[in-house]
Amino acid sequence: MSTDRIRAVLPPLSAVAFLLIASPTVDLIAAIVPPRPGEVSWRFGVFGLLTNALVTPMLGLAIMQIVASLLEQWKSVRRITLFNLVLAIVVLLGIGLFILDYIQLRQAVTGTSRNAYDAAAIKALLVAILELGVLIWLVVSGFQSAGGIPGSSKKRKRRERVGLVVQTPDEDVQ
Repeated sequence: MSTDRIRAVLPPLSAVAFLLIASPTVDLIAAIVPPRPGEVSWRFGVFGLLTNALVTPMLGLAIMQIVASLLEQWKSVRRITLFNLVLAIVVLLGIGLFILDYIQLRQAVTGTSRNAYDAAAIKALLVAILELGVLIWLVVSGFQSAGGIPGSSKKRKRRERVGLVVQTPDEDVQ
């Protein structure tokens, strides 16, 4: 497939990526409003909803990063990468707070409900750890493809593909 054909499909792919980000985000916001950060059970539930809702937007962010890289839009790659970095920090902090909320709320859960509670907590925690790993990977690859961290002294070297030129020797004339 030619480069022009590939470039023709990239803008619609960006629109699909945007939908993959926007739709679950709107659903998540609708599910957590009104916010009640003072309630441990609300925070516990929000973290579970967040870990479930984050997979699809992460796919959208990865697609956007790929599209920007293929179009050599390095500022966009850096912006997406910085957003992924912020998201990774939020997930990391969320994991810490979730563990504290889990410990605090577990004391109130009794009987047969405790097994279901533990299973839900373990699932949310494992998904969050996997998401954190993928986000870190996206951040590292994003900075590598864009030529480093913004504001660093390194300038991006333009990578050009150069083919090998081979010249055959002329035949000896006798």
